[in-house]
Amino acid sequence: MSTESAKEFLAKLIEDEGFRRSLVRQLSDKRRELIESAGYSFTEQELEEVKAGLPPGALGHVAGWFCDVEDENAAFRGRRCGGGLWH
Repeated sequence: MSTESAKEFLAKLIEDEGFRRSLVRQLSDKRRELIESAGYSFTEQELEEVKAGLPPGALGHVAGWFCDVEDENAAFRGRRCGGGLWH
């Protein structure tokens, strides 16, 4: 891994709409797989309807989905956020 690779990735993410859309689609598909493997089944619209009924701030940082997830074996400690697709 290198900072140069990270820079190249961010540049492509910013400049290439097709690349960006592809990643979002793949992340959405993976998130759907994880949710379904945990035993839940709902559409994005159903989730939005339920979220709309919650009081402001009820989800706190949970709305970012997977924020602050720590890996015991990781060298990095602190805040991380994968960026939710269903904010």
